[in-house]
Amino acid sequence: MKAWFAAAIPIALLVLIVALVAGCGASMVAEVNGKEITTADLESAMKEAQSSFQNLGELPEKGTDEYREIEKNVLERLVIEEILWFEAEKLGITVSTEEVTEQVERINEQVGGRDQLDSLLAEQNMSLREFQEQQRKSLLFQRLFPEVTRDAEPVTDEQALEYYNQNQALFTKPETRKVRHIVVGDEAAANQVIARLNAGEDFAAVAAEVSTDPGSKDQGGDLGEVATQNSGLVPEFEEAMGQLAAGQTSGPVQSSFGFHVIQVTEIIPAGLQSFEQVREELVQGLFMENQRESFDAWLAEVKGAYTINYAPGYEPDTPQAGAGEQPEEAGAPGNGQPQAQPAAP
Repeated sequence: MKAWFAAAIPIALLVLIVALVAGCGASMVAEVNGKEITTADLESAMKEAQSSFQNLGELPEKGTDEYREIEKNVLERLVIEEILWFEAEKLGITVSTEEVTEQVERINEQVGGRDQLDSLLAEQNMSLREFQEQQRKSLLFQRLFPEVTRDAEPVTDEQALEYYNQNQALFTKPETRKVRHIVVGDEAAANQVIARLNAGEDFAAVAAEVSTDPGSKDQGGDLGEVATQNSGLVPEFEEAMGQLAAGQTSGPVQSSFGFHVIQVTEIIPAGLQSFEQVREELVQGLFMENQRESFDAWLAEVKGAYTINYAPGYEPDTPQAGAGEQPEEAGAPGNGQPQAQPAAP
């Protein structure tokens, strides 16, 4: 069993990796049952891969062996995409333009409006048309996946308990903090916030009134429970947060987002989570692993029925029966939103 539980288990399983926009006059790099994948398609996919690399560093330089390896992997994912399109059509699975529009509108609301969405897309060098196509594929795969993994074995509590007992290190939770913040444009404004809080005003009410973070202001500045270390928040925020005691409020903390006033409401010490605390999520995660294996087996089987040709230099280094994994999600976890730095830490 893979040690997938060490990271947060996604609610939605992996969906499709990249947006395809056909390029006129582009040369073919691969062909699936006569359907061409062009250099323009691959360039668009590599542009998407560049966005995925932002949190890990720069994409290797074009022309290097490392870049070619990534390019081949991305091309193989595009090949799998075409197979999934064909298979969905066979099963009568479709996604309408209206459904794509509704999905994009939902994401519009979640990220704080169309201007914010446009900004996030621009950071990823992605057009709205590409994003819409990405959402179409995401919705299609969400319908296809459960259809082709219906035979995946369910997971019993006994099986989950056995995994828990054998992998307790995965369930040892680090110290976390419940934290909220108010972010404003300058230090003077941050000092005004602190003065209002010291005078007895409600933190949540002040956050809703003046915070510039669209992701948390309507929740009273609440960022939920985050790890004290390796929180994923900007370094200045994490360092200041880690120095606060429970119930304590910081002075102005400057980051690239502005000036934060941070309050820690509770500190939860590190410790082993009980089986009951993790049981539901663990059962779900193990079942997802069974679904993933079922999907890989299905994909390997159907892929063998397709005629796949590659242009010279683009052939996979090793045979790719089922690609060994599902196509990955493009965008934010769970709903295909574009990934970029949030408006809060």
